[in-house]
Amino acid sequence: MSLDTDISCLRRLPLFGTLPPPRLKLVALMGQKLAFAAGERIIHAGDEPAGVHVVLEGEVEITQEHPEGGGRRITLASGSLLGDVPILCGRRYLGEVTAKTAVSALWLPKDLFFELLETIPDFSLALSRDLASRLYRLADAALHEEKMH
Repeated sequence: MSLDTDISCLRRLPLFGTLPPPRLKLVALMGQKLAFAAGERIIHAGDEPAGVHVVLEGEVEITQEHPEGGGRRITLASGSLLGDVPILCGRRYLGEVTAKTAVSALWLPKDLFFELLETIPDFSLALSRDLASRLYRLADAALHEEKMH
């Protein structure tokens, strides 16, 4: 993809749609473009996050295997962020992230991510809304799972 295509992909994402054009261009230029083949590991459980991955195209799968067998799997699509929660909490990754399909991603270094949060109120608000939405869906799923047992 070209720089213009990367900017266009970012602009379509709610998290980046409110950024002024010069900042959006800066994000696209400062981010590192990455490509992963289906089945390729993107993140290893236990690693410390050094940045955030923005999934521009494709699907990823987060897995966490349990020592006694089994585990959980979550599929995320284009537009998803990977690593924002561990960075904000100062924690390591809990699970493995693997490309479920061919994936195109933009990796934003931790410093750039925090600069966006600190200097652009609309970005901070969009991230807060995104995190709240994910938390709500997680709570809803957990409550419904409890009701089923």
